Parts: sequence; structure tokens; C-alpha cells
Amino acid sequence: MFRYIERVPAATDPRYASSLAHGLALLDAFADAPAGLSNKQLAERTGLSKASVSRLSTLLLARGLLLFDAGTRRYRLGSTALTLGYPLLASLGVRRLARLPMGLLAEELGGAVSLAMRKHHQMVYVETCRWHQPSAFLPDVGATLPLLASAVGRAWLASAAPGERAEALAALRAHAPAQLAAWAPALAQAGRDFAHRGLCFSPGHFHSGVHAVAVPLDVRLGGERLVLNCGLPARRLAPGELAGLVAPRLLALARRIEQEWRAESSGAAPPAPWPAPPAPAPARRRAGEDAAHAAAQTLARGLDLLACFEPGDEVLGNAQLARRLGLSPQTVVRLTYTLVQLGLLRRDPLGSSGYRLGAGTVAIAYPMLAGLRLRALARPGMLALSQKIGGAVSLGLRHQAGMVYVQTAWRTDGRLLPPDTGAVMPMLATAMGRAWLCGARPAERRAVLNEIAVRDPAAARRHAGVVERAMAQFARHGHCSSRDFRPEIEAVAVPFTQPVDAIRFVLNCGVLAPQPLPSRTVLALGSALTELVHALEASLAA
Repeated sequence: MFRYIERVPAATDPRYASSLAHGLALLDAFADAPAGLSNKQLAERTGLSKASVSRLSTLLLARGLLLFDAGTRRYRLGSTALTLGYPLLASLGVRRLARLPMGLLAEELGGAVSLAMRKHHQMVYVETCRWHQPSAFLPDVGATLPLLASAVGRAWLASAAPGERAEALAALRAHAPAQLAAWAPALAQAGRDFAHRGLCFSPGHFHSGVHAVAVPLDVRLGGERLVLNCGLPARRLAPGELAGLVAPRLLALARRIEQEWRAESSGAAPPAPWPAPPAPAPARRRAGEDAAHAAAQTLARGLDLLACFEPGDEVLGNAQLARRLGLSPQTVVRLTYTLVQLGLLRRDPLGSSGYRLGAGTVAIAYPMLAGLRLRALARPGMLALSQKIGGAVSLGLRHQAGMVYVQTAWRTDGRLLPPDTGAVMPMLATAMGRAWLCGARPAERRAVLNEIAVRDPAAARRHAGVVERAMAQFARHGHCSSRDFRPEIEAVAVPFTQPVDAIRFVLNCGVLAPQPLPSRTVLALGSALTELVHALEASLAA
């Protein structure tokens, strides 16, 4: 399987919160289970009792991290899994600069180009552009690869500072001594390749059908080094092409990304981040209200702690977290210690005593993202439409009383920084949310509007009448539009006519427009979105 389930041994340190680790292990168990898992299967995969699985899954269901299908009696990941890693992705500004040239190289070579960062003895993709539909593996945001067998992991090890490398190898020696010994010759060769050429290879070592090459970037974000990777189907490569053709192209791309990042970092400020929505998600509950059992209470507190990180909150210390959560410092120390061991937090390497979100928050969402077949099908058309309209095109689905983005494509206007994978948008203020309401069944629509009225009555009052106007616009033109969420962006959205794999999706576009666009332009945007939706639905039905 593509993503390895990482099991952290029960620590003897009294700070280690086993019940938090057990609850998060349930999420990790879905790594290769697109059809979902039953209570019994979750118990078998995690080593927990079925009673413990039931107790912890009840909390995860309440938080939207799991969904339960009463027909199949199986659990699957919920949309909240997508939101955990969004603040980390939003903080990696180099992704915005790299995405377009990465996509062009992936298109040119017919493979996948990815950016990765480390999580203990794994590498996690934080950006991927691919121009083929792989049959044996699926590179995507959140996918994890082993340090030893992958080109991206070897490039990280070869370029690490001596202390960093020694620490990582010591952890590998403790975690997988046999694998470390088996891969020792390949690691030695990777060191020679990096010293000679500045890159590392994995010719079918991680997956026999994939040859890969990786280059570490001279870019540190929050003290973390990123690595650029290119993987291609082995059958498409002639002998010598990986080193002679692909490697030079990847090195040139790395140098371009580094140059553009240095220029932006030393010049004008980058585009402003997308504003946070006015609290569409539920208010945080006190952990003791979530369950009577101590295990569920600890899990709830750990989830609340992760939710404290928002875009712009790159580093938070124990004292800040204790104040935000209303918990004792001792409790927060146990939570942060455990989350660091699990790779969901990392200590700030820049010298402060605080914590940053770890790559594990992104990895949690991988099974859900990889399982959304519409994402892969829609990606080429979304990129083409983005280039045509000069804006961003996004795919989203409902998340509680809001919408969450599962994919965004943009290729042109550098001033536009749209939401990214995992970003949560308010339902009533956005074109995407309004389009979802227009496409939903009446009972679904009433339920969501009631939920908004309870969770955010101020937003319900502020947008009184907006649903009726949106439905009238949808009846006339087949789309919804809005400038309410971000006034300088003209947003237009079209819902899919039928759910896809039981999920109701919406396709959205946003164009930078300081002044309202003429009605004929908005109609043209809506028509282009409708055409793409119909084409995708026809492909799904074929």
C-alpha cells in the first residue's frame, strides 16, 4: 500500500497520553481502506477492544472526523479530517510559487511532481501535481513515503545537517533496524549521488513500477526543509532517462523555485492569506461534555488543542494553549508531548519553546482525498478553466454548517491567493455554499439552515433573505454568485446535479475584480462552470 500506518509504541514517559494516541490511531487505520472499516476491523487494526473503539469513535463521529454508514455498518473518514492540516498548508507559501511550474513539468514528463516534508521516519507530500492516472500508487497531498526506500526520503537524509541526520538515523535504528541495515548500501549511494549531483534516486525501490528522483530545496519554512520529487512510471522510461533527462529538469525547477522564493521573501509582501470565515464550524466544547469516559475526554482535549492552530498561528506555546483551552499547564504538557510523538505537532526548530503543526495533520486526510475519485477526474479541466478565466477554480463539499475545499487550481494571477485544500468556508456568504443549498434536497437544506441558525445566529441574521435570492438566481441561470465573503473577488458556483459516491459536490471559480463584473461576464463564468460540470458528470456516467 502507498501509505504506511505508523504505530507509535506506548511510551513509558508519564507525559504520554495513551488514550489520545488510541483515538488518533483509529484515524490512521483508514490508510488503505477506501471502502471503510467496521468496528471489528478497527479493533483488529489498532489492537484496541471493540468497546474502546465504540467509545472513541462516538467522539470522532461527533467531531466530524468519522462518518458511519448504517447500511454497511462501516466507518469512513469525515470532512473534519481535511481541515486539521489546512493551517500548515496555508503557512507553506512556497507551494503557491511552485505549483504552476511543478504542474508544467509533470505535464511535460507525464508523471508526478511533489513537494514533501518530514514526519519522523516518513516523508509527507504537501503538494502534488500529476498528469497521469497511476494504477498502482496514488501520489496526493498527505501521502506518506518511507525515508529509506524513497528518493524524497534519501534526499532529505543526504542533505540534513549532521545532528539532524544522526537523530533521524537513531530513530530509524530503534524503529526498523532490519530495514536500516537492508537499505544501508542504497543510502551510501544516495550520499554519493547528492555530493556529486545534488540529488538522489530511487529506481523502483519504493514501488517497483515507479522510478523517482528528488532534490532538496534550499528553502526552510518554520525551520523545516522541503524536498522536491519527481516520479514516473518505469515503463515510460528508457535506460538512462531518469538520470539524463528527468534529473536535470528537476534540478532546474528546484533552482527556479528557490530563486523566486528568495525574491519574494526579500521583496514585496506576498498576497494576503484568505480570511478566516466567521466561525462556520461549531464552537469548541469543553472536553468533559463530549463523553463521560476519561479516554474520550483526553481525545477531545487533544483535538481541541490541534484546532487552536489557525492560519497565521504558526507557533503556539504551552502557556498560550492552556489559556485558549482553559486547561491546566500540566494537562497541556501531556497533550503536546503526545502529539509531538505522533507527528501531529513539532517543536519549533527556530529556538522558541513553542510548537508548530506537524506533517501528520496533513497525512490524516490522505485516505479521504485519495478516495475522492472526482478530484482526479476534475483536475485537468479545472486547470484548463483556471487558465482560460484568469482565476481560481475549486471543488468543494459540505462540512458541517459550511463548505470545505478539496481541490483548487489556479494558473495565472499571482495577486490572487485562493483557499486551499482543507479550507473551511461559510455557507451563507459564499457562492459555493449558496450553490450547495440550491442543489440540495429540501430536507437537507432545512437541516443545514437550522444548524446555522443554532451555531451562528449572527450570520443567519446578517444573511437573512440570501437563500431565497440565491435560489431565484439559480432558477434563472443555473449558478450562484457572491462578493460577500471577499469583496474584491467575484465568485460563481455550480452544484453537481447528483451526488458522486454519496457526496454532493460544488464547482466554484473566483476572479479578482475590485469592481463588480458586468452581468454578461458573470453569466459567462457560470456557463463555463456548468459546461465543465456536465462534462464531468458524463465522464462519471460512461
